[in-house]
Amino acid sequence: MVSNFNRTVKLLRLIDNQIVDAALTTVTDKHLSDAKTLWEPLLQDTDKDDEYWDWKRKSRRAQILPGDELYAIECEGVTQGLMMIDVLKKRCQIESQYHRRLVYISALATAPWNRPEINDNPTYRGAGTNLVNFAIARSNELGYQGRIGLHSLSRALGFYRKLRVGLLDWGPDPEDPDNLVYFETLRRDS
Repeated sequence: MVSNFNRTVKLLRLIDNQIVDAALTTVTDKHLSDAKTLWEPLLQDTDKDDEYWDWKRKSRRAQILPGDELYAIECEGVTQGLMMIDVLKKRCQIESQYHRRLVYISALATAPWNRPEINDNPTYRGAGTNLVNFAIARSNELGYQGRIGLHSLSRALGFYRKLRVGLLDWGPDPEDPDNLVYFETLRRDS
């Protein structure tokens, strides 16, 4: 994992339509605490796919498994998004004959108050997009030519299909136990 990583990104604060600075950083105990104490109560009984995700457990896993990395977006002192990526163990499915590496997004979630389907007046927009863009940047840093891949939960399909980052929808993955839709980028010139 990139230790002590911190990059400034922009979010749109929707209440006043202002662009504000946020920090994209490696996950800390504070981010995990926010997910537990602030996110979980709002996700309870929402029937969202990530309602039962345990980010603390994901963090412990990332500390043990080589290649797993966790990142957070924080704005105004509160965690706005979380992402777990695998930079080592996954290979391209689409360009598989070349065994090319990619950054695989294992989990991505934005704070419940930023989701229009949970909150009628979302607070920020852009956390998820910034996290995906960072996965592409991380892929470039590692020499993977910006390749990323992910399996989308059903309710996130619209988000990934609308992103303008070159994610291609390859349809349901017959090798995935849940038959989730697979997205992957092809080689990108950086």
